[in-house]
Amino acid sequence: MDEDIAIVGIGCSFPGGEGLDNFWNVLVDGKNCAVDIPEQRFDIAQWYDPDETILGKMQTTKAAFIDGFNEFDHRFFGISEAEANFMDPQQKLLLQCSYRALEDSGIPMEKVSGSRTGVYIGLMNRDYETLLNNSPSTITHYNGTGTAMSIAANRISYTFNLTGPSFAIDSACSSSLVAVHSACQAIRQGDCEMALCGGISCILEPRIFVALSKAKMISPEGTSKPFSKRADGYGRGEGCGIVLLKTLKKALQDFDHIWGIVCKTAVNQDGHTVTPITKPSMVQQEELLNRIYSTGTYLSDIQYVEAHGTGTPVGDSVEAGSISKVIAKARPSEMAKNDALG
Repeated sequence: MDEDIAIVGIGCSFPGGEGLDNFWNVLVDGKNCAVDIPEQRFDIAQWYDPDETILGKMQTTKAAFIDGFNEFDHRFFGISEAEANFMDPQQKLLLQCSYRALEDSGIPMEKVSGSRTGVYIGLMNRDYETLLNNSPSTITHYNGTGTAMSIAANRISYTFNLTGPSFAIDSACSSSLVAVHSACQAIRQGDCEMALCGGISCILEPRIFVALSKAKMISPEGTSKPFSKRADGYGRGEGCGIVLLKTLKKALQDFDHIWGIVCKTAVNQDGHTVTPITKPSMVQQEELLNRIYSTGTYLSDIQYVEAHGTGTPVGDSVEAGSISKVIAKARPSEMAKNDALG
């Protein structure tokens, strides 16, 4: 049976403010953090056009951004100013949030140093690399380490002297979830004693907006409206979230503060069950849900489901359908009636 994994530390920075309290307040208040794209990121006037037929243009002017972007105390992390200037802001944010997660856990830094702690980071955006490579004459030896996906994870291990497995994962929107799955598996099979894992996304340049606009995946309002008749794509946002994991047994022995427990994880892929490649498969979503809830969990006990919620007619209908067929179908009629009334 899969050993339970405890979350013993959290570090995060999302739109609305740094830290868990600010993030929680945004959720409780239902705050919409989408704002006009700042001119410091890129010239929106050059890239925006509401006419979707115009080539090379994006159909939104809004996204959600973190506060204090690219503010980084390089000396605190033992990094020279020359190297810090070529570091992807995503690497900087990962270091800051990893430090916060370790700090939140209450585990002394000297005890973490040299430990067999793994690092599993999900990320997919390469905006800073694109910007740096636009100017070949300014390329230095720091370009490679400053933008490499592998270093996004490795730099955390290097900075805090962690000796467990350390790598980055790109599985698009599910990257951080797959990172957590990989970390849990590694802890369970003894690859590492603890693991820092999470995800990062920063918005620095407009080309991804253009691609998403042409694919009709981006909301012109910059706001996701999943499972709504008004759904017109998703709103992009940036942020970073890191959790520190260890076995529940060890967390209890160490008297750690436990934020939550990961009982089971699973991943799969759609294969060629649907076309095109970007379309989700209800068959495979159902298969995954059935597999993860096949043992140890009563479907009727599930109280909350966090969905992908792309805010697109295709993605929403597939996801709602698979959740309905597997989870809602298993709930007693009395409970379903109460859900509808509640």
